[in-house]
Amino acid sequence: MKAGFIRINLIIASVLFLLPAMARAGSWSNGTVTNSFGSRNYKLWIPTHYTGKAKLPLVMMLHGCTQTPDDFATGARMNSIADNENFLVVYPEQPATANALKCWNWFDAAQQSRGQGEPSLLAEIVNKTRASYKVDGRRVFVAGISAGGAMAVVMGATYPDLFAAIGVHSGLAYKAATSLSEARPAMGQGGTDPARLGQLAFQAMGQTGHLMRVIVFQGMKDGAVSLLNADRVITQWAKTNDYIDDGKDNNSVDDVADKKLAGAIPGGYSFTTYVYNDQAGKPLMEKWIVEELKHAWSGGLAGATYTDPKGPNASQEMWRFFRESPPYRRLSSLRHR
Repeated sequence: MKAGFIRINLIIASVLFLLPAMARAGSWSNGTVTNSFGSRNYKLWIPTHYTGKAKLPLVMMLHGCTQTPDDFATGARMNSIADNENFLVVYPEQPATANALKCWNWFDAAQQSRGQGEPSLLAEIVNKTRASYKVDGRRVFVAGISAGGAMAVVMGATYPDLFAAIGVHSGLAYKAATSLSEARPAMGQGGTDPARLGQLAFQAMGQTGHLMRVIVFQGMKDGAVSLLNADRVITQWAKTNDYIDDGKDNNSVDDVADKKLAGAIPGGYSFTTYVYNDQAGKPLMEKWIVEELKHAWSGGLAGATYTDPKGPNASQEMWRFFRESPPYRRLSSLRHR
């Protein structure tokens, strides 16, 4: 009887010891940046194991229209990955005063250049986070869905010195639209010549450009942003990276997949992954096309805004892609066209 009593006490003690660890999670910190173009609030997720000593990666997550940082964080579940993998996640907020639907204004020509508008404010958020926390400046990434995905593309083109790679979910190519009247047709038809847009993105990158790693997710049944846009994003970045690779338009990087993989989620959707290599034969871009997926974050939390749990986990795959990104080679001597 005594041995059994001791055993029960040991079990209870073990459970009590483990409960704090099981319940422990990261924490939120709120912030604001302001410059001559306005101000933006943001929420920063500080992972469980952040100590302020080691430099950690940083992922910027840009929400879609009508969403808030909390909506996006809940649905995409990137914070739980951050707790497990030990990286910071920052969620800028687009207010209704900037766009009635809280969309990032990716389609506005005034929001598509370095040092202007929303790109400058998002860059301020990255810089403020880097100044306040231990961040590895060579491992900063940006991802988003819909308008946020399109703005992630803008940030990759206008602030390549800040971002090592970008994640685009249901987004559009750089300058696929340059006015509100062009936005809806671009969402449905993919915008103008993506090769030309690739040249424009190359020019926007300036002397801080580098080979940009890009991962794209897109639903085949997306009624808001057409499937064609995933191809256009890849073609745009293939052309941009082609220029960056050696300063020439010679298909040293192209939009022809070097590998094609089929997969399926048990009880969920089938998908196809396309891998595009750089000139050295190393993976540079990925495209994930998910059957049956509509305008929603693939593999997100059921019941959240714009999520579908039946697809592959976009957050997990984007982080895997980011984590595998090597230190980028800055563009320092190539002549811009």
